[in-house]
This record gives sequence, C-alpha cells and structure tokens, in this order.
Amino acid sequence: MFRPDRDPHDRPFRPSPAAATRRWTVNGDFTTLNPTGVARYAREVTRALDALVAERHPLTQDLALELVVPRPPAMPLPLQAIALRVVPEYSRPRLPQFWVQMQLPRQVSGGLLSFCNLAPVAVRRQVACIHDLQTFNSPQSYSRGFRLAHRVILPLLGRRAAAITTVSELSRDELVRHGVAPAEKIVVTYNGSDHALNWRPQRSRLDVATARPFVLCLLRNQAHKNPELLLRLARPLEAIGVDMMVMGELDAELAARLGGMGARNVHVLGRISDDDFAAALSRALCFLFPSRMEGFGLPAVEAMRWGCPVIASSAPCLPEICGDAALFADPDDDAGWIAAIGQLLASPERRRLLSAAGRERAEMFSWRRIALTYLTLMAAIDRPG
Repeated sequence: MFRPDRDPHDRPFRPSPAAATRRWTVNGDFTTLNPTGVARYAREVTRALDALVAERHPLTQDLALELVVPRPPAMPLPLQAIALRVVPEYSRPRLPQFWVQMQLPRQVSGGLLSFCNLAPVAVRRQVACIHDLQTFNSPQSYSRGFRLAHRVILPLLGRRAAAITTVSELSRDELVRHGVAPAEKIVVTYNGSDHALNWRPQRSRLDVATARPFVLCLLRNQAHKNPELLLRLARPLEAIGVDMMVMGELDAELAARLGGMGARNVHVLGRISDDDFAAALSRALCFLFPSRMEGFGLPAVEAMRWGCPVIASSAPCLPEICGDAALFADPDDDAGWIAAIGQLLASPERRRLLSAAGRERAEMFSWRRIALTYLTLMAAIDRPG
C-alpha cells in the first residue's frame, strides 16, 4: 500500500567504527533556476538535508556536505550546516551544461548529489534524480537542443551513477522502459508538500475578487500540459456561471488564442508568487490539473495542502499521487470536467469533504522523509564492501 509518510529510514544508523569522514557535494546548478518544478525539489531537499545535519541526525554522522554553485544564488537559500562554495562559471565558453559536465566534476572529492535531471556523467559516485522522461514521451513540448541533451545524457547517467532516484512509480517504470536505468538501481522518493505551509496569502496583492465562483488553473503551451482542454472549457464554464483564473507565463501564441476567444469569464493572472498562489487557492472553487502525463504533479499536491479541491487528469501519474483525495476526468473528455466542476458547485459538503481529504493526502508527502532517503543511499554507497 502506498504510504509515503511511513519512513523506513528514520532510525538510528551506526557506521563502521573505522569509517572516515564522508564528503558529499550537492550540485548547486539549481540555484540559477526559478524555484519551481525540479528546482523546487532540489531546493527543498537541500534545506531538509541541512536541517538533519544541523540536528546531528545519526545518518549524518561523519558526513561533510557542501553546496557548490556557479554563482551566488539570486534567491537566498538559508543553510545552517551545509557550506556553500562558489565555483564561477567560465564566461568563455558559456555553453549549456558546460559548468555541470566540465567544471563541477573537478570540485567533487567524494560523492555527488544531483537533483535536476541533467547531471555530470563523469562522476560515478553519485545519486542523481531523473524526474521524468517528458522529453522522450512528449518531444513536441521542448526545443530540439533540450531534447538532444536529455536523450544523450540521461542514458549515460543512468548507467554510470551509483543510484538513480525519481518521483513516482510511473517515472520509475518509464526509466526502465526506455532503457535509461535498471529497476534495481532506481529509488522512488516522490516530492514533499510542507514547503507550501510557508506561503502567506496575506502578503499577496493579487486581485481575485469576483462575484462568481472561479476555477484556478495553470496554463502552459506544452503539449503534455494539455492547454487545449482548458481553452475549450472556458465557454461551458461561462454557461454555468463559473469564472476561470489562469496563472502562468503565456507565450505570444497562447496569449493571442486566449484573447481571441472573447470569453469574458477568463482572467489572466500571469506569473504569480507562492503567496499569490496560496491566496488564489484559498478562494478557488477548485484547482484544475489536466496534464496528459506528469512525473509527479507538484501543483496538485500544493493545492491539496491548502485545502483546495483538485480535479485532475486520469492520465498517468496523477491517480497515483492524488489517490482518492481528488476528482478525475479523462484529459479529452470536456463534459467530464464540466460535470466534476458541477459537482463541487452544487454541493458545498462534497467540496468540504474533498478539501479535508486533500489536506490529509498532502501531509503524507514530506521533504524530511525524502532527505532521509538520500542520506540512507549515501551511507550505503559509502559503506565498505
């Protein structure tokens, strides 16, 4: 039975008396990215590791952790026990992946933790997280160069790294199916949700005041995110008196299509902060997540953590993540989505029960548990014999 809150690793660990100091480096390339998606995962796991080192958890005994970054982080990353070191990225040549593949390996004296898919293939004593294979399954969502980098680097990484982690059973199956890594090398960590508790809707200046109920959704012009369905839902929602709040940075094509629809019930919020997201979730009728495939689907779990009912796609892997704490609809069944929204609109009690179930489900996903999984993998790699 799936229970990510039950942690088999949170128990005393006693290394061999002869064990020397264990040195591990955290690949800090994620600090150059916006703190969403894979970068959110990297940031929160690093913070959870830092907390465990600071409290001297038994799994951190004789462990020295260092975060190596290509430049000082633009967004502060408060760390108590993990040292931060800047290894400046070469200005010439400044090529994609050059710092990760060529500069970072020279700075690793022990093991390496990499959390954001692409990682240095030269380092064998490494635990690397490959979140999903969207570049394999939905190539039209990505640029040619991005696809090429993933198709070349990921299989090499899967063969050479000591261990591979990923964020769902679906993603593990995909890694095996595409020959990226063998099943016995892959550990599923999932994502956490507790970071959302730090969001403060009272700090938001977002205007979501509306006399009508509204659904909240994230709109991106990527095929696997299924933006077509959200565009098609606008007019049926207008017919039942429901507004649509759309967040996300829209490209010119998607913005033009949205504007050309003439749907008066659609309100474009654009790119919003975490505090804004919390404010919108606090008032929304529900959160729509119609992706055709996700590695994990963190926004859905964040919504559940804030008690916002979720209607998600029945496509992989959202049923695995959301369990019975969400409503589901086929990603191509417009009527199914409208019917699910209608359920919540018609029954405040149904909405209340789904909100409570979502909160309970989201609490099962813990960054601390994930950090403990990494510490256990590191200890096993360091253990003699």
